[in-house]
Amino acid sequence: MLYGGPSAEPALGPVTYIHRASASELPAAPLSHHLQDSTHTSFGVVTTGFVVERVKIEGSVFNGREPNEERWSIQPAALDSWSARASVAPGRNWTAQYSYGRLIHPEALEPGNERRQSASVEYNRPLKEGNWATSLVWGRKHKDDTGINLNSYLLESTLNLKRRNYAYTRIELVDKDELFPLAATHPAYRIRAYTLGGVRDLVQNRLWQLGLGADVTFYGKPSALDAAYGNNPVSFRLFLRLRPGLSAHHHP
Repeated sequence: MLYGGPSAEPALGPVTYIHRASASELPAAPLSHHLQDSTHTSFGVVTTGFVVERVKIEGSVFNGREPNEERWSIQPAALDSWSARASVAPGRNWTAQYSYGRLIHPEALEPGNERRQSASVEYNRPLKEGNWATSLVWGRKHKDDTGINLNSYLLESTLNLKRRNYAYTRIELVDKDELFPLAATHPAYRIRAYTLGGVRDLVQNRLWQLGLGADVTFYGKPSALDAAYGNNPVSFRLFLRLRPGLSAHHHP
């Protein structure tokens, strides 16, 4: 196979959270996004590979630089980064991948280059009147200029019941080094986030779906951050979700 384009996703990391079934109802990006699947916005990608039964091997060359905030434009640049990914689908409902990449100046606000690794397992099970999707993701970045390794771990799941009802959760552990200037003895802070939420479809037909949702996130962090974030930070969301309606195959 051979694919790519001026705006495409290289062979690095799991399915990005925007397209993951396990994150289909959660409106927020993971805290670990830039350690796992942020290259889905690459402007310039060429990927090749092959599939043998249940195994897929891919390699990409791409523009590893994060685009600016004007995401409606194409921002071509040199294909200066590369990645490789091995995926396997051991069963009807399971898929797993491991990938490695070398990125040139990927972060807009940081000057250095990075090496990224990712491994993930995804499970998707259709139900009689719904679906259950779960993902377990590990992502690591190594910063060449500082030698720092940052790790992230994510578990998320979305359960759809009786078509109209959705319950979801996301649990994360992620190392962050950009919160404050860091001392040599404390190169990164490990942040924890626990999200629980749900959505109820108020309108659901073949043309569109309108859902009302809410969730709450509890955070954990080192005590060194208490002065800035408080002892027990909590956030919540209340939102409306609008999207195209159910496809015809859901209603035989």
